[in-house]
Amino acid sequence: MSKTIKELAEELSLSKSGIRKYLTASFRVRYTHESAHRILIDDAGIKVIKEMIAYKGVHSERTQKVHGVHTEQASAQSNSVLVEQLRAKDKQIEHLQKLLDQSQQLQLMAENKLKRLEMPQNGPERSSEPGDDQIHDRAPEAPQATKNSPEQPVPFWQRLFSPRK
Repeated sequence: MSKTIKELAEELSLSKSGIRKYLTASFRVRYTHESAHRILIDDAGIKVIKEMIAYKGVHSERTQKVHGVHTEQASAQSNSVLVEQLRAKDKQIEHLQKLLDQSQQLQLMAENKLKRLEMPQNGPERSSEPGDDQIHDRAPEAPQATKNSPEQPVPFWQRLFSPRK
């Protein structure tokens, strides 16, 4: 009993274009005939198409298995590369932490040195306060010269803007 492409596609759960791809010129000459502008496939042709689909299915399963093995190998290799990268990053992080610790220690040492340097300056200032009193107790320094003394020259601006005598 002959079937149309549409009937065969529904039976095999394929599309019409999926069935047409098996209809080569030599296949059409051997297993098809036309009736009322429809291509009919005879029983022998249906059997050949089913065998081709079965062969393709088995072949694709083998391909998937082989591809699966290759995929597993590739993923195992990529996993090992990623593990190596993680180890390298861990070493880098450890090194950076050591550098950070050293930097913090140096910072602390610098702050301590600054405190030590500031302490002597603060110390004499405190002790100099009573010394200031001693300075005031001393005799006053030499008397300042009067405004018109010949020893000191008159500044330019005073000469320019002072009232003339």
